[in-house]
Amino acid sequence: MKAQSSFLGFLIAIVIIVLILIPTFLLILDYSKPSAKPYDLSQVIKRQINGGAIVIYFNSTPPSLSKPMLIVPKPINYTYLTAVYSIYNGQIINITTLVQIVKIKVPFSQVIGNLTKPTPLVYNFTLPSKFWNTTLILQLNYYNTTIFATVYPNETAFSS
Repeated sequence: MKAQSSFLGFLIAIVIIVLILIPTFLLILDYSKPSAKPYDLSQVIKRQINGGAIVIYFNSTPPSLSKPMLIVPKPINYTYLTAVYSIYNGQIINITTLVQIVKIKVPFSQVIGNLTKPTPLVYNFTLPSKFWNTTLILQLNYYNTTIFATVYPNETAFSS
């Protein structure tokens, strides 16, 4: 009789372990999975460009008045301008090496050089005169993530 009750107690303990403790343990292990997923930085950048902290204005004036410029009113050290493309006569043209980096000093501005490597958005950028009335596509790097932003003449950049 004592052996039967011990065996019954053993079976009840096994059932409790299998039906309650093991699924509970597996459920607890599942809760950490969402936090282990990588964060989607491209969505963060898109929100930052579309009316957030990153503002780039394409000052498109006729070549007779001044050079067209990409104006960065709020300097951002951790966002880099990597490349500039223009939609010119129906083609996308890489004009990165033609873009000049300009450091604004009152009352003068100083050209630092051409855009040959990623440059932080702490400077303004001048464009060649023939691209004054074209749509630009900017390649931006933000925390090791690349995003493309479109900017129309006399408007601010936006991402899609």
